[in-house]
Amino acid sequence: MFALHRGNCEHCHRGYNYELWHAPFGDFSYAYCDTCGLLATIDERNENVAQMPCATAQGQEMDAAWESYLRPCSCGGSFRKGASPRCPHCREALSARFAGAHISRNIVGTPRGWQWQDNWSESYCIAIEDPKNPGKMRHVADPFPDPKDKKDDEPWGQILGLNK
Repeated sequence: MFALHRGNCEHCHRGYNYELWHAPFGDFSYAYCDTCGLLATIDERNENVAQMPCATAQGQEMDAAWESYLRPCSCGGSFRKGASPRCPHCREALSARFAGAHISRNIVGTPRGWQWQDNWSESYCIAIEDPKNPGKMRHVADPFPDPKDKKDDEPWGQILGLNK
């Protein structure tokens, strides 16, 4: 169980709840949707990862080479390297440096020397609570396309040239 913390948006100044996740401890890589900021985690032990280009590093933001292997976000955006979490109210990108103030304030290890990484690309990522569904984090795990949606295996599509 993760601890739910409180942060605030530097743009609209409204508050939001979030959880801080440590990717190496969870054996996952992550990315945010470039449109809505939804967090996607990719389990590094998932069989689909073996079909993807080798990661330059594990337990942090995913490689850009993985982007084309993921399905689009439910909002229509894409999970991209370099995208940021977004405010659930105004949808503006959250600054890792600005968020660092409340992230550091909320971590019990800060007085003992823990430091926020000041970016959305290293070990830590945040999952933001859905304001319309309290207690539920805005997160999707392993956003790979459903194999049933793949048209390559349909013989009539191949015969008629419908598979692209």
